[in-house]
Amino acid sequence: MYVAILTSKPNTEVLRTETKPRHDAYWEEHLGRIRFGGPILSDDGKTRMGQILLLDVADRETAERIVTGDPFVEVGCFEKWSIHRYRLSVEAGRLT
Repeated sequence: MYVAILTSKPNTEVLRTETKPRHDAYWEEHLGRIRFGGPILSDDGKTRMGQILLLDVADRETAERIVTGDPFVEVGCFEKWSIHRYRLSVEAGRLT
């Protein structure tokens, strides 16, 4: 399992709006590999600061291929991203 942490590039709202249909369609194809995911928001909940994805894949190469295939990544909505091996320790209020 791998976690992807992506940091948003500022002032990409228009680009995100234009690219969102492709982004959503892309992730629809990969739902079986996503354990959880979603945007990181500012304290007021209005500004996207980044995104986190927990990918249930066997190797880093697959995780990188999935992350870099996201249309938001392709068009430059993120200034940086990283992928790390991850071990789930708590899920749904239980130790795993």
